[in-house]
Amino acid sequence: MLTGGSSTRLGRDKASLEVGGKGLAQRIGELLAGATTVAVEVGPGKTGLRAVSESAPGSGPLAGVVAGWEELVRATGEKRPCVVLACDLPELSSRLVAWLAGHPAPSSVVPLLDGRPQPLCARWGVADLERAAALLAAGERSLRPVFGPDAVFVDEDEWTAVAPKGSLEDVDTPLDLARRGLAPPPSGDDWVALSRTPLSPDVATGWAILPRCGALVSFLGTARDHADGRAGVEELVYEAYEAPALARMRAIVDAARRRWPALGRVAVLHRLGSLGVGDVAVLVVVSSGHRHEAFEAGAYVIDTVKETVPIWKHERWADGEGWGTGALPVRDL
Repeated sequence: MLTGGSSTRLGRDKASLEVGGKGLAQRIGELLAGATTVAVEVGPGKTGLRAVSESAPGSGPLAGVVAGWEELVRATGEKRPCVVLACDLPELSSRLVAWLAGHPAPSSVVPLLDGRPQPLCARWGVADLERAAALLAAGERSLRPVFGPDAVFVDEDEWTAVAPKGSLEDVDTPLDLARRGLAPPPSGDDWVALSRTPLSPDVATGWAILPRCGALVSFLGTARDHADGRAGVEELVYEAYEAPALARMRAIVDAARRRWPALGRVAVLHRLGSLGVGDVAVLVVVSSGHRHEAFEAGAYVIDTVKETVPIWKHERWADGEGWGTGALPVRDL
């Protein structure tokens, strides 16, 4: 696992980003350790794993992969394939890491995202690891020439059967964080996001406070333990038609601003993926100069989100499972 990047475009240390109450590097380190026999961090030691450094720290991911593999060979006394992970994948799932580790191909297994290989969330074969070491010694720094003709490049249709597409989407900029609900946007007064990681009400309400606003209203929709005719609900899984869902959420905020021009900041964040009872599924925060428009706008936003955004929930309860009840017809704003 590589944690030593400079995070220049993000403007903050990726490895220390908090996701679900844990540092991002720690979370991904635990996923790696859970799917492999020996796990190593290449970096300053932010995961609790055995940590090593490249021969020249900061010399790039190829040097990091080689340093990690050499440490694994020293630790185990044998050359074996290894899973390579970057630390900037906030939605990475344990299922995808386990799938990579257990893939039957003897060579490298590299997922494709939008047609591009993802070498920093891949299983590297021994031949390609040896090639990487030779290339590094010859002065190469790019990952592009590493994979040989036997490498298996896996299309999205195959690996997304194991984990959502977002599992391989990294965070490189502040806008990436905002789109995933991990941090407020770097500018502007609207924050709209679909997130596969836990939502933070404290972060959203703190962001929405403005000197000119004397009122702040927040709404949390949490997963409850029952639904109509369904006792003992244990799990909700939210799915969305993501691009249209985000567009509709932004349109709802725009409509609210037209109706209540004095609004300050508005956050609309919705979870996707699996939630347990008590988890926050949706978060709406509205600030305004006065309480009446804050209450009215907040109610309008959450009601319209529920009625018009293409997000669906699948419920699992004591005696079965199925799609959520009580869905409303989609209406125009």
